[in-house]
Amino acid sequence: MNKTSLSRFFTNQCSPVEREEIIRWLLDPSNDLLIRHWLREHWDTLSVDELVDIDDGPDMEKLWGKIRSSIEENQLKSGLDKAPSRSNKFHYKKIAAAAIMVGVLLCTYLIYTTNSADQNDLASEVSNLKPSNDIAPPTQARATLKLADGSTVFLDDNVNGTLARQGGIEIRRNEVGEIIYSGAASDAITMNTLSLPKGSKPIRLVLADGSLVWLNAASSITYPTAFVGQERRVSITGEAYFEVSENKDMPFLVEHNQLLVKVLGTHFNVNTYENEASNKVTLLSGLVDVGNGKVTRRLLPGQQASVSMAGFSVKENTDTDEVMAWKNGQFYFGGSDIKSIMKQIERYYDVEVEFRDEVPYQFVAKISRDVNVSAFLEKLELTNLIHFKIEGKKIIVMK
Repeated sequence: MNKTSLSRFFTNQCSPVEREEIIRWLLDPSNDLLIRHWLREHWDTLSVDELVDIDDGPDMEKLWGKIRSSIEENQLKSGLDKAPSRSNKFHYKKIAAAAIMVGVLLCTYLIYTTNSADQNDLASEVSNLKPSNDIAPPTQARATLKLADGSTVFLDDNVNGTLARQGGIEIRRNEVGEIIYSGAASDAITMNTLSLPKGSKPIRLVLADGSLVWLNAASSITYPTAFVGQERRVSITGEAYFEVSENKDMPFLVEHNQLLVKVLGTHFNVNTYENEASNKVTLLSGLVDVGNGKVTRRLLPGQQASVSMAGFSVKENTDTDEVMAWKNGQFYFGGSDIKSIMKQIERYYDVEVEFRDEVPYQFVAKISRDVNVSAFLEKLELTNLIHFKIEGKKIIVMK
C-alpha cells in the first residue's frame, strides 16, 4: 500500500474500489507497524479544514483520550519515539473524523495495537460487560439429519462412523466431522435434510457426486442421497457454500423459493436468511446462472447477485473474504451497519438482540469466532460510539 493511497483514503478522495482495497489492507494484522508509522509521519498532512466538523461533546472527548492513550502506550511498549509535539486532540480528531467521513468507523484497536494481548488489555479497561453475563461461542456442530423414512439422527462431535444406509448408499461421519454419502445409487430417489440450529459451528457435507457443501448456523439443505437423471438439484434455507464437482451432462441446481442457481462445476456462496433484505449469491470461481423466475443473469468471479421482492441487481468486485469469513472461522465486517452485524451475532451465539438506540455508523472489524460474545462486543465499544449490555441471553444495543 503506497502513502498516496492512504492519504487519499483519510481525506475522502479515493474511489470505492480503492477504498475497499485499503480497508482490507488496514485489517491485515501484518500491516500494523506500517500503519502506525504512517500515522506518526502524517499527523500534520491531514487538514482539519478538509474534514467533516464533529461536535466536541463528552463522548468525543473520551474517544480522543482513548486514541491518545492507546498510541502512547503502544509506542512505549514497542520502543518508538513519542508522538509529535503537536499531538493535541485535533490531531487525533483528524484521524477519527476522516474514517467516519468515508462511511467507515475504524475500530481503534485495529489501527493502534499490534497484538492480541494489547487488544485484550485495552478492551478490559473500557468495557462495562460483566464476565458473569458472558456467552461462550459454540464449540461443535449440533446438526440433525432427517432420513428418507422420517427418522432423525442427532449429530454432535461424539457421533462418528456409519449413521445409516439407504438404497445402497452409506451415510457416515468421519473423524473430522464431515458427513459423507457413498455407494451405488438405486433407481429410487430418496431425500435427506441436514439442519443446523442457531448457536452451532458450520458443518461440511460431501454429497454423493463428491460436491462439498459447508452449512452455516440456522440453515438447512435438502438433497437426494444419490443423483440420478439429468440434473443434481438441492434446496437450502439460510446460508451455504458450495464446491461443485464438474459434470457437464448433469447440471447442479440450488433453489430457495423463487431463487435458482444453476452451475456445472464451480465455487459459490448462497445466503438466503429470511431476516436479510435480499438473497445473495456470490461467485468465487467458475460461472453460475442466477434467476428469480423472471430474470436470469450469468455471474463472473467476484460478482454478487442480490435477489429480492424489490428486484434483481449484480454487484461488481465483491469482497469475497468478507462473504466467506463465516466458513473460515472469522467475523469480518468491511463497513457494515450494526443491525447487519448483530444478525450474525444472533445466529452464531443463539441470542436475542434489542436495540434501545439508533447507531448510524458503519464498522470495520476482523474478529475470531472463537471468542466469547463479550470480547466481540468490547472491540466495537472501543469506538465509544456504541455500548452493549448482556442480560442472560439478550444483548442490548445502546449509544
